[in-house]
Amino acid sequence: MSKILLTGATGYVGGTVLAQLLTSTTPSLSTLTIDVLVRDAAKATKLKSAYGDRINTIAWDGLDNTTFIEEIAANYDIIVNTGSGFVPEGAIAFVKGLARRVQQGLPAPWLFHISGCTNLADRPLTQPPRPMREWNDEKDADAILEQMKTLNDAEPYPQRSAEIGVLETADETGVHAISVNTPLIFGEGTGLFNQQALVIPLILMYVVQHGYGWKLNETANFDRVHVLDLADLFVLLVRAVLEREDRGVGYLPSGKKGVIFPTAGRVLIKDINQKCLDVAFEDGTLPRENTPKEKEIRLVPLEEIATKLTAGRSDVAERGWGGHKATTGVLATKLLGWKPLRLEEAWEKDFKDELVALKEDRRMITMANCIAHTE
Repeated sequence: MSKILLTGATGYVGGTVLAQLLTSTTPSLSTLTIDVLVRDAAKATKLKSAYGDRINTIAWDGLDNTTFIEEIAANYDIIVNTGSGFVPEGAIAFVKGLARRVQQGLPAPWLFHISGCTNLADRPLTQPPRPMREWNDEKDADAILEQMKTLNDAEPYPQRSAEIGVLETADETGVHAISVNTPLIFGEGTGLFNQQALVIPLILMYVVQHGYGWKLNETANFDRVHVLDLADLFVLLVRAVLEREDRGVGYLPSGKKGVIFPTAGRVLIKDINQKCLDVAFEDGTLPRENTPKEKEIRLVPLEEIATKLTAGRSDVAERGWGGHKATTGVLATKLLGWKPLRLEEAWEKDFKDELVALKEDRRMITMANCIAHTE
C-alpha cells in the first residue's frame, strides 16, 4: 500500500483536503492511513482524537528544517504539500527527499504542491505595463514555467521561486511533481482548525471598518475556486496515482509542464468590494455613524492596502490586489474528470456567510475590532 504524507493539516486548504481524503468512500481511499506533519502538540492530539487510526501525526519544526524534510520525505510514495508556498527551500527539500526513492529504484514518487496565481501577475502600479494575457494550463504548458522564470530573474518572489524550484528539481531528479496553482479560494473549510479563506474576509473587514470599498485600479482580477472543489482536485490527484496502473506516470503532467490551474470563475477586485458593500448595507451593518450613507468604492494608495491587508508587503499587495492574473484550467477536468460544483450560487452566498461569521467573532478579526476602527 502506498504511503502518503500531508502537510498543512491544521490550515485552511490542508485541513479541508485531509477531511475530504478521510471521509471519501472510494475503495482506494477508504482504508488509507495518512501521515501528517504537525508543529503544535495540542493540535496533533486533537487531530488524532478526531481521526483515530486513519492518521499518524509526526512532529516537525516547519518548512525551514530542510534536513528533517529530506529525511522524512524519503519514506513516502505520495506527498501532498498544502503548507505555505512561500518557503522555497522547504518545498524543494520534499523533492530532494523523494529523489532518494528514485535512486533506490523504487517506483517514482509524486509531490502535489500548492502555489498561487500571483506568480504570474504583473505589477501595474509601479512597473511598466505588460500586455494582459490569459494563461491556459494545456495550451501554454511549455510556456508557463518559462514565464515564471523570466519574471523571477527580473524580480525574485518567494512563492514563485518555490514553484519553479519544485518543478525543475523534480525534472532533474526523476520525481513526479504537479503544482496546483490556485486562484482566489473561497468558502468555509472543513478542517479542524482554520476554516477561513483570505480574500473575501480581508476585503469585508476593510469595508466594515471604513464604511466604503476600495480599489487600486479598475481592472485587477482574480479567478476563483471553492475550497471544497479545490480539495476535490487534490483527492483526484491522489486517486490517480493509487488507482491507475501507470500511477499517473506519462498521463498526468509533471515537472516543467506540471502546472494545473483549478479555476471556476473570474471576478474583478472592485466587484468583490461591491458585493461586500451590498451585504453590509443589506443587513444594516452599514452605514454607521461617521461612515458614508451611500455605497462607495474609493481609489486608495497601494501603501495603505499593503499595511492593512498584506502585513506591509507592497509587492504582494500589488500583485494580489492590483495585478492581472487570468488563468484557465483545462487539465484537471480533461484528465481527472474534475468538475467544480460550487459556482455562482455558492459565490454569492459566501459574502453573506462571511458577514455572519465576522459578526459572530468566528474570524481572525471581530466585529468589535472593525467598529472600534472608526468610532
